[in-house]
Amino acid sequence: MGLLSWIKKPVAIQLAGATDAGKARSHNEDAFGIDPPHRCAVIADGMGGLARGEVASRLVVDSVLAAVGRGDRIASALAQAHKKIQEISAAPTGERMGATAVAVTFRGREAQITWMGDSRAYLFREGKLEQLTKDHSFVQELIDAGAITKAEAEKHPNRNVVTRAVGIADSAEREPAQMRVDLRDGDRILLCTDGLHGYLPQDKIVEELRNGAAADLPQRLIKRTLAESEAGDNITVICVQVQG
Repeated sequence: MGLLSWIKKPVAIQLAGATDAGKARSHNEDAFGIDPPHRCAVIADGMGGLARGEVASRLVVDSVLAAVGRGDRIASALAQAHKKIQEISAAPTGERMGATAVAVTFRGREAQITWMGDSRAYLFREGKLEQLTKDHSFVQELIDAGAITKAEAEKHPNRNVVTRAVGIADSAEREPAQMRVDLRDGDRILLCTDGLHGYLPQDKIVEELRNGAAADLPQRLIKRTLAESEAGDNITVICVQVQG
């Protein structure tokens, strides 16, 4: 068998993203970035209740895109962003800030997901939506302990409390989580902040994923969230279409 028969042709992908401040926030502390040449997409969500969330989220996104551009790993980029945010926070005029993050890169026919916090990645395949990431959050720990159900978590008063994020974690919790996914033609990967998954029910997300072009999906999901929920947080969505 020749060497070339072992080489997997990279999947073709289409990337699209959008963001909106939502109906309850005066400004947008989310940020996202898409780099088609380097086959990367990233979302960051500035921590609610902390200062300058938009600065933290933009720093995270810029760090990831710069790292991918020079061939570095996303985990290394998040570590660098973490250090930079802590330096800014520790300055005499600084204020505590941080951001959740989720990113995806593609190599061959494989996607690698990297995340910290409760920004999520989903896989939509053959009409079904699967959550790939596992939230770093207080309610997720309660679910893991069997103290509450997933349905109860959706209404829990502390559902927005994250246990790991760029810029605020201690040394024991600084590492991001990672996973790999083997891709198939027709797959869609959805990245989003909790402004989407925390307000638009999953069945409605699936309805949008089943219909229409992937390029329009982020705007359609945001529009539906604004129309059918209180949209109490910033909303950011990236869709990746695997084209074969």
